[in-house]
Amino acid sequence: MDEQIVAERDPAAARYERLRLTAPAVQHDINNAMMILTSNLELLERSAAEGAPRRQLDRALAATRRIEETVRGYLDAARRPVTEVTTACPAAAVRAVLPLLRVALGARYGVDLTAPEEPREVHLDRARLDLALLALARDAVGRMANGARIGLRVEYRGGEVVLTLDLPEGAEPTEEVARLLAEAAGATGGWVEDGPALVWRA
Repeated sequence: MDEQIVAERDPAAARYERLRLTAPAVQHDINNAMMILTSNLELLERSAAEGAPRRQLDRALAATRRIEETVRGYLDAARRPVTEVTTACPAAAVRAVLPLLRVALGARYGVDLTAPEEPREVHLDRARLDLALLALARDAVGRMANGARIGLRVEYRGGEVVLTLDLPEGAEPTEEVARLLAEAAGATGGWVEDGPALVWRA
């Protein structure tokens, strides 16, 4: 279908598609800028005096790493199509979206991932999983006690891979989030169990 017709029928979809297609170029430009920034800070580190100058430089280096992780997570998610069915390790998929979950939760809350070292791949819709986890985090903000942390736990159960959401009081999924979680699992033949937990066959 002609791009102009698509834009006229669904401007939001057309806008998303253009931003999605631009994301790789933005990521390339930011990667280059971050590489220059980091390498120059590392050069300065060699000659920085102990005390305040070294502490300031260490804070700057930590900030650049945080920026890089957040921007990479955001652009990786932005460049995905509305659905992205692929073969992937759920733990790796969750690990990639962790920086965005931390941003969505803000400084008062946290999120942790525990997973086996050995990866195990399943048929997975990464875009739907990203959306469900981000919706969960955003909806939980303001409903949990200060300092509360959301736990994301990947386990292997026979021929299944299970992603359990260990949720503090106040972070229980709303009806909308429960629907998104069910869609994230069900899009590739998985299902949701009490916990809640998303289950896929390996």
